[in-house]
Amino acid sequence: MITESLFRWAQLIPPWLATIVLSALPITECRLTIPVAILSWHLSPIVAYVLAMIGNAIPIAPIFFGFQWFRSWAAKSASWMTTWLDRAIDHAHRRLGKQYERYGIVALVVLSAIPLPGGGIWTGALAAVALKISWKRSWPALVGGMLIMGAIVLGVTMVSF
Repeated sequence: MITESLFRWAQLIPPWLATIVLSALPITECRLTIPVAILSWHLSPIVAYVLAMIGNAIPIAPIFFGFQWFRSWAAKSASWMTTWLDRAIDHAHRRLGKQYERYGIVALVVLSAIPLPGGGIWTGALAAVALKISWKRSWPALVGGMLIMGAIVLGVTMVSF
């Protein structure tokens, strides 16, 4: 229902911009945007992939650097929101904590590369914050996972349709 509304809204802007914007959102990321860009908006696969990667990369730094600031602000201004934010961090920590201890930064790449709900760049960035992984170590892993996820989605889209 939310996704349908987003895609209806996206029809009001140029397909290249819709691809970037929708790829930046946690509900769609590139896992839904690439197939829609290719099959509905008729963008070439390479253009759809590149635009989706640009859009998917947009939230990495704001999530990483802004999450703690936002949580502090929410605790003062909108305390109801801290419960949701704490759950998001707890979920990310549970998703990656043991794997990170065992496999290191590769676990963050894999989590970011999963093109299913509960994986992706948003969860990966939150997990990096939850596990206190430095920006220097996190961003290459997050971008690598994002590129892998985009390639998986692109490949499945091309083979399936």
